[in-house]
Amino acid sequence: MLYKFARPFLKLFYITFYRVKIFGKENLIKKGKSIVACNHLGKMDVILVGALYPDITIFMSKIEWYKNKFFGGILKKLGSIPLDRDKPSLSSIKEGLQVLKDDKRLGIFPEGRRNFETNDLQEIKQGATMFAVKGKAVITPVIIYDRLKMFKKGYAIVGKPISFEEYYDVRFTPEVSAECTKKLEDEMHRLQKELFAIVDDIKAKKKK
Repeated sequence: MLYKFARPFLKLFYITFYRVKIFGKENLIKKGKSIVACNHLGKMDVILVGALYPDITIFMSKIEWYKNKFFGGILKKLGSIPLDRDKPSLSSIKEGLQVLKDDKRLGIFPEGRRNFETNDLQEIKQGATMFAVKGKAVITPVIIYDRLKMFKKGYAIVGKPISFEEYYDVRFTPEVSAECTKKLEDEMHRLQKELFAIVDDIKAKKKK
């Protein structure tokens, strides 16, 4: 897989040019199947999340990236899975579930699209929790403070893995899907508030 070859160079680029302080690293699940769900502020988010782990994370990527055959071909070789955000195909869902079945990590940006205006969390879509329940995997939430910029200090936080085990053996109805999504959304909002408080404290100390 091209990702195995490219990953060390991408990580080196990230470490060299981006200064990001990561809180909560002890919450990372570094082996076995899991889902990592991160808010989405910029293109570098994928590199940051990927760099958190010692091995490969397979990301769900918006299908628009694949319209260019050349670029889309590279994404596929990197192991990325195309996803129609408005109407996910059965094949994309099967590919995502297969990642978990193979005891690997699936990366998802549950807001569905980048937030170009603020760093506030957008509405969380239901796809991430669907994969968590059907794939019987926990979700590790990650929050990035603001858009990552070269040579600028950045911040991110990793939350404790969220289990949806209580939903594994029940019918995955729209109501169950909504409950699971609210559970993820509430935790991501809580985690974002925690990160904002940490960064505010850091900035206040610098002013003194």
